[in-house]
Amino acid sequence: MSITALLLAVSLAAAIQGATGIKEHRGVWLHPSEFSKAEDCDKFVERMAAARLNVAYPLVWYRGGQASWRTDACAMDAAVTADYDPLGYLVDRCHEKGLQVHAWFVNGALGAPKALGPLANRTDWLVHPAPGKTTGWWDLGNPEVREFQKNLMVEVLRKYDVDGVHFDYIRYSGQVLCFCDHCTAEFRQLHGHDVMTLAGESFPLARAISGNPIAHPTTAKVLVALDDGTPAIAVNELGQGRVLLLNWHAYRDRTPAVSTVVRRFLESAGAKSGESLFLFRPEATIAKYGRLAYSDVEDWLRELGYQSKVMEEAELGSVGVRSVICLVAAYYTPGEVAQKLVSLVEGGCNVIVIDGPVYGMKEPAVQKLTGFSGTASYFSGFRSLVPQEDSDLVPTGGKLVPEEEWKRIAEDWASYRKDGVSRLVRDVYEAAKAVKPEAAVTAAVFQSQQSAEAVYQDWPRWLREGFIDYVLPMAYVMENERLTERLGEWKGLDPGLERIIPGLSLYQRTEVGGASPRPADLVLQQVDLCRQAGARGVNFFALAYLSDEIISALNQGPFRESADPYVPLQKE
Repeated sequence: MSITALLLAVSLAAAIQGATGIKEHRGVWLHPSEFSKAEDCDKFVERMAAARLNVAYPLVWYRGGQASWRTDACAMDAAVTADYDPLGYLVDRCHEKGLQVHAWFVNGALGAPKALGPLANRTDWLVHPAPGKTTGWWDLGNPEVREFQKNLMVEVLRKYDVDGVHFDYIRYSGQVLCFCDHCTAEFRQLHGHDVMTLAGESFPLARAISGNPIAHPTTAKVLVALDDGTPAIAVNELGQGRVLLLNWHAYRDRTPAVSTVVRRFLESAGAKSGESLFLFRPEATIAKYGRLAYSDVEDWLRELGYQSKVMEEAELGSVGVRSVICLVAAYYTPGEVAQKLVSLVEGGCNVIVIDGPVYGMKEPAVQKLTGFSGTASYFSGFRSLVPQEDSDLVPTGGKLVPEEEWKRIAEDWASYRKDGVSRLVRDVYEAAKAVKPEAAVTAAVFQSQQSAEAVYQDWPRWLREGFIDYVLPMAYVMENERLTERLGEWKGLDPGLERIIPGLSLYQRTEVGGASPRPADLVLQQVDLCRQAGARGVNFFALAYLSDEIISALNQGPFRESADPYVPLQKE
C-alpha cells in the first residue's frame, strides 16, 4: 500500500471507528525544519497521523536562542517568513488530527557558536569553564537565566493552545566548573568553598578522571604522569611535526591546566580556527563506539576559541601541512590509518591523541605515531597529575589538594550544580500550573541514573518530589538487551511505569557517519518490549526518520487501533 493510500485509509477508519477507549502515549519529537513552512507542516502532520501517533513534541527554542513562535524575547528561526507563525499553525493542524502538542525547549545547550538576536550580548549568562572564558551552555545556576527561560516557557502556554511544555538538555555537559561571578560567590556563600580549589589551573593537580592509557614510552617524552607512574601527557616528535598525547578522557574533565596545554600546542602548531583543525576517528572505532565523543571535543575546542571540522577517513590524504588532527578516543586505529598519520606528521602536520588507541598498540605504525609500545590498565577515580620535566606546554606551580578535601568540595559542587538545574524545573512547573493546570510539564532525560548523575540531572528527585509530570528517558539503543536493562532500572523508580515514558530511536548510524531510519522490525520489537514491561506508551526520536516502512508497520501492527494520549498529570 502506498503512503497516500495508507493516509486515506487511516482517515476513513478514524471517521468510522470513532474513539476506541484505548489510552496510550504514542509520541514523537520533531525539529523546526518540519514545521517552519506551512506545506512542510501539513506533510509531516499527515505522516504522524498515518502512524497513529497522538503526541507531538516540536522543538521551539534552540540554535543560539532562536524561537519557532512569535515572540519579542528572541530571534525568530531564520527559515520562517514574516507572515507565518510556525507553532500556531502546527497546533491547529495537530489538534485537527487529534494530536496533542508539547512545546520542546533545549534549556542547557546553546546549540550555536554564539547567541543571536536580543541574547547576543548575554555572555554573562553562559557557563564560564575558566575565568574570562565561555562555553556553549547556558548557566542554569544563574537566577537570571532561570527567570528568562521560565518566562519563555510560560509565554508559550499563555499565547498558544499547547498541551504542555517540555525540557531537553536540562543538564550540563559533563563535569564542567563555572567561574562566573555569580557561581563563585554563591558557592562560597552556600558551602564555604572556593571553586578555584577544583579548577586545576596548573600542575601538579588532583582530579577524578578515567582513561584507557597506553604505556612504555619509546620515543615520546612524558611531560606529566599520574601518581602511579602511568603517563598522562606526552609529546612525540616525528620529522617536522609533533604528536601530543592526553592519556585519559581529557575532554570530559576540561581542567584549565590541561586546556592550557592544548591551547599552547595549537598555537605552536599554527592551527587556524575552522580551516586546519580536524576531529578524526577511524571507521573501525566509529563502528564500535559511534561518534559521541566528537561533540564534547568540539565544545572544548570552541571554549579555547577554535572551530573544528569532523574529518572522514577517506579525507586523510587531503590534509595540508601545519594542520592539526585530533585523534578522538580512537581505540581501534588500524595500522594503515596510523601510517597515513605518521606520514602527515613527518611532513609537518600535528596530531593530538585524546585517550589512547589501546586496541591498535600492536601495530608498528601506531607505536611509531604515539612513541609508546604498550598499554596500561584502565583507571577511574582520584588521581594526582605531576609534572615530570620542564616544558613550555605545561603550566606549573599548582598545589595538590588532599583527596578527602577535594572529594568533599567536588561533592558539594555537584550538589550545588544539580540544585540549580532542579530549581529551573520546579520554577517552571509551579508557574505553568498557575497559568494552565491541565498542561503537562515534562522532560527528556538521560536513560540511566548514573549517566544523569554525571551531568547534574537529578530527574529521580523531580519525580519523587512531584515537580515534573513525567519524564522520557532517551534509550536510543540498538540492542534489545540494553533496553530491557533500562526498563528494569526505571521500574525500580516507578514500578508501574506511570510517569516514565520510554524514549526510543527511529534512526541508526550508517557506516559513513550519517543516519538512516531503523528497520521497522527493530522498532516494533522495542515497542513490544516496552509494552511487556508495563509502559504506558513510547516516544520516538525523531519525526525525520519516520519512514513509510515504519509508518505502515506501526499502523498495521501495535498501533492498528487509534488511542487517546496517555499523559499523566500530578495529583494535587
